Amino acid sequence: MEPFEVYKLYLALKLHFTKKDYDITKTKGAVRASQNAFLKRRDLTAMRKLARDYKRKEIIDLLVANFVSGDKWGGVFDASAKETYENWKTRKLRRDYTFEQDVAKIKLEMEKENIDNPFDSSHGYHALVYRLYFGKQISIETLVVLDKMYNYVNIESDDVFLQDINLIVKKYRPFVQITDKMRFIGEDFYK
Repeated sequence: MEPFEVYKLYLALKLHFTKKDYDITKTKGAVRASQNAFLKRRDLTAMRKLARDYKRKEIIDLLVANFVSGDKWGGVFDASAKETYENWKTRKLRRDYTFEQDVAKIKLEMEKENIDNPFDSSHGYHALVYRLYFGKQISIETLVVLDKMYNYVNIESDDVFLQDINLIVKKYRPFVQITDKMRFIGEDFYK
């Protein structure tokens, strides 16, 4: 893969994860980028290194993993980008098990707090699923799967605390697949 193609992938994914109105699934990654502007960039070596060391799918996954982890630059400038990517690949391999464990934690907390709806935030607190996520009790992938099933995330939220995470959950949706096991666990989870 050519470094310029990596650069265009990077721009498309950056726009996808940072802008509400850009959807990579609708635009198919189309971005305006010129070869001249690319050659003037300071991160040219980073793009060349990605092009040299990874295949197209791996580059996409590396960028997605880093954007989802909260890196606004997609890991292009971060020394720990590869570690973030490796952790993400491990989470992806264990997604059924992780989802099952996360749903069990949510159910347990629902019982403890006597809550019927884990997505409800009408009592002056953030919804239970957010509190568990921010407390590192459940994964971002669990939030995404539950959102795909129950569509509870409001990207236009007035809550400053939730704006970034809501955007990430909505933008991460095309990259997270629901397995049959997840669907079975999720359907039984909340009614």
